Amino acid sequence: MIEDWKQLSSRGAANVKNGDVYYEIEQTIEELETYLEANPEDEIAWVQYKQFLNKRANYNLLLAEAYGEFTHLMMQA
Repeated sequence: MIEDWKQLSSRGAANVKNGDVYYEIEQTIEELETYLEANPEDEIAWVQYKQFLNKRANYNLLLAEAYGEFTHLMMQA
């Protein structure tokens, strides 16, 4: 988790502002969900899915720290 946090922090404020990282995480989660519906026995895909869910949670923590009480969805609105 610390490595994920460092990786997200090191990407800079530009990525946080434009939402590229969040968008990529969300897209990957959606693609994995679609894939897992057709292939529920794929254990590697399940591991990747859980990893991306953790990345999204960590990214949301980073946003909360950077922007206080405002969430990513509130900033987009």
